[in-house]
Amino acid sequence: MFYNNYDNVHGEDRWGMVGKTGDPFREGRKLAIPCYRCHQKPLLIAERNWMDTNNDDSQRYQIVVVCDECGAVDEFIVNDGREHKIGRLKHSKYQLSTRDIIE
Repeated sequence: MFYNNYDNVHGEDRWGMVGKTGDPFREGRKLAIPCYRCHQKPLLIAERNWMDTNNDDSQRYQIVVVCDECGAVDEFIVNDGREHKIGRLKHSKYQLSTRDIIE
């Protein structure tokens, strides 16, 4: 199965195929939200771990973020139960969106 996506972003698609996808939560990107411990910005995406497959065949991921200032670690879930649903940060309870990503 082949598909085309011309946004020049590499990763996995919703079926786990390696190629180009528009998933914005990738390792090394920064989030413009404050740390739950020191309240400084930004948070850095340190890990992106595959968890399982949802009922709509989308892939669920655990995203681990770390503070640049104090090193505090937090996490959230992408595709939490269904595609395009983003969970809250575990410690700060902040509801994330794709607008929080700094290029």
